[in-house]
Amino acid sequence: MKELEDYNWFPAALRRWQMEFIGSVAVWTKLYKPIATLLDKMIAENKIIALQDTCSGSGVPALYVHQQLHNKIPLLLTDKYPVLSFENKSSVSYSVNSVDALKMQPVDGLCYTMYNSFHHFTNEQQQSFINKLAAANAPFLVAEILEPGIINVVKIFLTGMVLQLFIAPFIKPMSFGRLFFTYIIPVNLFTVTYDGIISVLKSKTVQQYKTLLKNSSTQNFTITVNNIKNWKGNVVYIKGQPNTI
Repeated sequence: MKELEDYNWFPAALRRWQMEFIGSVAVWTKLYKPIATLLDKMIAENKIIALQDTCSGSGVPALYVHQQLHNKIPLLLTDKYPVLSFENKSSVSYSVNSVDALKMQPVDGLCYTMYNSFHHFTNEQQQSFINKLAAANAPFLVAEILEPGIINVVKIFLTGMVLQLFIAPFIKPMSFGRLFFTYIIPVNLFTVTYDGIISVLKSKTVQQYKTLLKNSSTQNFTITVNNIKNWKGNVVYIKGQPNTI
């Protein structure tokens, strides 16, 4: 079971509009704001010199968290389907090369992040991704804003089919294509909603992630799974860092 955006044949424009919509909603609701506090502490404790975001999509969530940091270190956005139109900034850039998070090799001095993309992977791929970072003593922080449950399925349906109708004109960058395929031929409504529901079905609870990754910590590297509860929606995070600095 895969989201439509994970297929190579899925139109790039629909993928981009979907990622921009999801990222914008998360930013407007400030779901990721607590993650900045965790990341600031990790940067200080591990003497991180730069961040590399994986599965960046639109780049909106990673850019938002980066703006909240006290430690303004460089941020590199990467994705299997990079957004080539992204305007690089002084401390933030988007790699024009396709970067598969499952195949990348960790680099010393970097901290790796991933926002609301971990559920796209299978159990085996999730374990492999985490184990590779742990083996390289590479600090990382994975954040998920989805958890399983019928209530979340209903939320996704209302967000994709109703909320999107109200906020589509305000999502940046502005796109007449987005408006056409939202209001005239509402393909965007259905693809966003479908992928959202599939994402909920593939998501995991804190306990499920703990069970999956129970053997991933090592003598030198600790992996922590927890959540940040919020009335707007919980954020489940997986944090990994070396035991000794």
